[in-house]
Amino acid sequence: MAVNRLNYIPQRLRDARIASGLTIKSVAEKIGVTSQALSLFERGGCAVNSEKFFQLKNIYGFPLSFYQSQNLDYIDRSKVFFRKFSTATKHEREKTLKIADMIVANITGYFHDKINFPPVDKSFTDIKTSMSIEKRRDPELWAKLIRRAWKLPPGPINNLILSAEKHGIIIVVMSMDTQKVDGFSFWENGRPYIFVNKDNSAVRLRMSIAHEICHLYFHDEEMAEEELKTMEEEAKEFAGALLLPQKEFLSDFSSSLDALLYLKPKWKTSISAMIIRARKFEIITEDKYEYMQKQISRKHWRKIEPGDKEITPEKPRLYKQSIELFVDKGLSTKQDLVDNISLPAELIEKAANLPRGYFSEEDSIIKLMNK
Repeated sequence: MAVNRLNYIPQRLRDARIASGLTIKSVAEKIGVTSQALSLFERGGCAVNSEKFFQLKNIYGFPLSFYQSQNLDYIDRSKVFFRKFSTATKHEREKTLKIADMIVANITGYFHDKINFPPVDKSFTDIKTSMSIEKRRDPELWAKLIRRAWKLPPGPINNLILSAEKHGIIIVVMSMDTQKVDGFSFWENGRPYIFVNKDNSAVRLRMSIAHEICHLYFHDEEMAEEELKTMEEEAKEFAGALLLPQKEFLSDFSSSLDALLYLKPKWKTSISAMIIRARKFEIITEDKYEYMQKQISRKHWRKIEPGDKEITPEKPRLYKQSIELFVDKGLSTKQDLVDNISLPAELIEKAANLPRGYFSEEDSIIKLMNK
């Protein structure tokens, strides 16, 4: 893509605006031009002068290096599978996916030839090959296959994010500025990605990740449009089966809500999810299931359950450890990392689960002596 005399790529103006959640009209008004003129700036149909360019740069908060980076031009992600995404507006979806593309293009793009990320597990290929032979649409079986492939012990999964990262899935947990998006997943350049909303409870976070693991393993891109509802139901069932395996969970189950509150920290799933699993295997009758669900509603446990805040949310490690490794080993200063990754420091901190202000802290000026 051609770079103009100000040394910026016009498309990056549009990318920054979308990621900032701003409309052409609102931005055009802020810098005193028409919407048509701003559209021309973004498409490269008309060169923007330096004054307007830096006005836009200040509005969006992206570093100058972002506008010169071609990383986004090479993004070729698969169809996006999502959880609770259909209720989001087009504007919300566009913003969320643009930020995801930036994180993949710029953070993974920067580290991919510098750090040995965990390889994508061969089970992705092996399981899809075997499933294509049987054509079995059985989420219970799928969950057993994943537990076997990942060598997970019987019973609760202690840390689902860590298990997924070890098998090559890059996971990003960050605020998404909307409660209408729980999570989504896709493939890019042969690697699976899961993005989940940080503003959910620890148990909902785990359920969202399990849900997306199902999409990545068992749902092909061409299925998405025709079988969306079926795939979502399969992903829900798979998530329950993965987190609450039949034999081990049902031996624990009790039809008392108080007893389920006691089990919640062990299994790290919602009480509602546990009741759904019990009904599936007829451990409780339909009448009992309805009664327990009514109790949950009466106690106002639909959005927030007792014990939610006591369970510590799992956190991804891959991006965080990559950045800390470069800084701690003196391979890069924090400022150089921001410049080279070419994203706002705050966005990198959120995507990499780094403390807020990490990049504003000054680098150490002392080093150990080599003996």
